Amino acid sequence: MNSNINISIIVPVYNAEKYLENCIESIIDQTFNDFELILIDDGSVDRSRKICDKYKKIDKRIKTIYKENGGASSARNRGLDIAKGEYIAFVDSDDYIHNRMYEILYNTAINNSSDIVICDYLEVYEFEEDIILNNRKKNIKLNQNEVINYNNIEALREIYTDEGVKLIIPCNKLFKRYLFNDLRYIEGRICEDEFMAHEILYLSKIVSYIPIN
Repeated sequence: MNSNINISIIVPVYNAEKYLENCIESIIDQTFNDFELILIDDGSVDRSRKICDKYKKIDKRIKTIYKENGGASSARNRGLDIAKGEYIAFVDSDDYIHNRMYEILYNTAINNSSDIVICDYLEVYEFEEDIILNNRKKNIKLNQNEVINYNNIEALREIYTDEGVKLIIPCNKLFKRYLFNDLRYIEGRICEDEFMAHEILYLSKIVSYIPIN
């Protein structure tokens, strides 16, 4: 795809006013700047739309789409339809990310010719400001020798290990855009990630995993 944008970051938003500002702030605070942020408001009835509007005015990299409620799959698919980036990323509206996340994922993808790059993640069960501030900018030192590369079959086998969830969820990954040329998330399903993960992994030639969090 011809584009001057390296990464399209797609965020489905539904009644997320409690978390959304922190999510957006963690994305626009990235050390990697060459991205577009696509906020898909999926029929929210709280302040989420106003928050999206506010940040669209602040940062020209942000695009907003407002649609009737159709679920996370529908929102992600809408974002994929308009994404212009060479790589695709997904963040959920109640997530926040380390400020070097896309710098590290993108450089790993380039250095390893990766179709997918996967990183570790932390689960935060309560909205605690000290955890957010400490982890958003925590110093990370990456040794490129620690990156583990899988082919598609090896990556598929990793799904069935104790760490398999890392291969399934989309929010800890960077994807080459071509992987979604003929794929979309199944709409109207819960756990939609599980219906999609094996297809994306199978299409990939190199899947890189960075064992840090």
